[in-house]
Amino acid sequence: MKSETMQLQQGTAEWHAHRARHFNASDAAAMMGMSKYKTRAELLREKATGIIPEVDAATQARFDRGHAIEALARPFAEALIGDELFPVVLSAEVDGLPMSASLDGLTMTEDVAWECKTMNAELADSLDNGTIPISYWPQMEQGLMLSGAERCVFMASD
Repeated sequence: MKSETMQLQQGTAEWHAHRARHFNASDAAAMMGMSKYKTRAELLREKATGIIPEVDAATQARFDRGHAIEALARPFAEALIGDELFPVVLSAEVDGLPMSASLDGLTMTEDVAWECKTMNAELADSLDNGTIPISYWPQMEQGLMLSGAERCVFMASD
């Protein structure tokens, strides 16, 4: 499968319009009924009606903090991987479904993807036990599928 690299920046109006027309990796856990943020029924309602709940100021601040953490953590991930990472939005049709993934990072050779999450106590406990929470797996799998990368490096930081 060959995906298309979209010239979009996360958070822009164009990016939101793209997301509205695709099944996005960040919604993959909800698609699978594995998200703690959104039920599958809520996601289906959004896709069917096109009505997406407004992002309140607190949620937007959390998103903004997450993007800032990604930018600060990227050099550490690059040192770990041994290569530069670039944020990228990928899109492809898979079995008739328009799929998309906004990767926190991908190497230029497209063999390593990077996913960064904001550290919190629950995530720290899970990682201390050697486990990435299952709710993150579908997002990383969809990113791997669309990028063709061999592996996804998961990182949590604050």
